[in-house]
Amino acid sequence: MPIVHTKTELSAPRGRLRLDIMNALEELTGEEEMGNCPSFVLSIDSEKAEEFSSETAASELIGTLTGKIKRTAKIVCNNMSMATYQRFLAATSETVVQSAAPVTAELRKVVPGKIYQLGQTAANPIGVRNVTAVTVKSEDGSTPYVAGEDFNVDPETGAVQIIVGGAITAGNVQFGYTPVAGTYQRLKTGGNTTFLAAIRVVADNASGSNKDFYMPRVNVTPSGELPIVSADVEFVKVEFDIDVLKPANAEAVYVGGRPVA
Repeated sequence: MPIVHTKTELSAPRGRLRLDIMNALEELTGEEEMGNCPSFVLSIDSEKAEEFSSETAASELIGTLTGKIKRTAKIVCNNMSMATYQRFLAATSETVVQSAAPVTAELRKVVPGKIYQLGQTAANPIGVRNVTAVTVKSEDGSTPYVAGEDFNVDPETGAVQIIVGGAITAGNVQFGYTPVAGTYQRLKTGGNTTFLAAIRVVADNASGSNKDFYMPRVNVTPSGELPIVSADVEFVKVEFDIDVLKPANAEAVYVGGRPVA
């Protein structure tokens, strides 16, 4: 009977990445999909001690000892959702509630030719968005200025431009406006630059059997560039560096196939 040779299984890996971010108590909070990640590569770096014979003229290798194993990975993600921006910036997320209460006398110092953001405060540095009924008056409120002649307005972003050559001179003016009621998500960075999580990869390979990966404890660090304005004809992608850690009561990496009945 001829020898039965091992069949080579080629693999073209595809899959969905799920991230389970740990809270301040290092508890898992639930998995969420990262969206399209065209690359997730695992690297292993081993530190090895070698011993060579001193008994012969040719000092030959007689023993090795692997003392340290370091597993790292890199994720490339092009799902540029607010969740991805939050992870890349290691930011906190909050819901901003914008009320429709009219503002009648927002006093600002202006200079012709400059643009001013309505509703900008220390508590709300982004300012208000989607405004109606925008007015500009003199500092004492006695003189109204004319839109299109003295100032221009971008209602969607809540910006007012003071027109050069109009009736508004350098000094204080009163802005009036009514915000559109609504809510939006706002991110803000803090002192954190990294976070702990678990990572699961649910395979859906183009070729080869599906093998799911699970790493129960990883340290995620944003890496590289975040294009904010770009003339390149390509989609934005961001990268995350992963340190794969060994938990106290588990292993660093698990790989599982699928049960077959």
